[in-house]
Amino acid sequence: MIRLYFSVATRSFVPLWLLEELGTPYEIVDTDIRAGKHKAPDYLKINPMGKVPALEDDGAVVSEAPAICLYLADRYGYRVLAPKIDDPRRGPYLKWCVFATAVFEPATYLPPSTAKDSQSIGWGNRDTALDMLEAALTPGPWLLGDQFSAADIVLGGLFAIAYFNKRVDQRPVFAAYNARVNARPAFQRAAEINWPPSLFPR
Repeated sequence: MIRLYFSVATRSFVPLWLLEELGTPYEIVDTDIRAGKHKAPDYLKINPMGKVPALEDDGAVVSEAPAICLYLADRYGYRVLAPKIDDPRRGPYLKWCVFATAVFEPATYLPPSTAKDSQSIGWGNRDTALDMLEAALTPGPWLLGDQFSAADIVLGGLFAIAYFNKRVDQRPVFAAYNARVNARPAFQRAAEINWPPSLFPR
């Protein structure tokens, strides 16, 4: 059984959404960061960083949301959510999965660096990052064109949160992508779990 170590209203949403897209049975392990469960000794054996999410599956332990999604998509959604190794789309797919947390998140959430040498900033320039994303989504509908993939879950999940929090420019291409992401039934099911109405009234 797949076990997802999860806390509500966190980036745990991303692999949760992927699991819902896969339809593969899984178990949620409550790792509420507000209650300090992510710092419990038993959990630190799973992820010494004391962060969520983390995943256990048949002896494998994976942390970091993009890594969890890449693992799940290859194991349970190969050719459906993950392009084959010899598919030309495999390279862009991997790029966008890594781009999600290596570039998109820091570029949109962190304040502009005061460093004199901008080349020293690993995630680059915010406007450049958003321009790249806009170009990739034009004409769309997904990052890989017509194929919805785990890249749209890894990046799209973080994008939806950033868009909701007005961290992303209100460009027409972004508004359309956000609407497509939010319309997916698996996204909506995961959102109900990640932002339960009892805690986050609509």
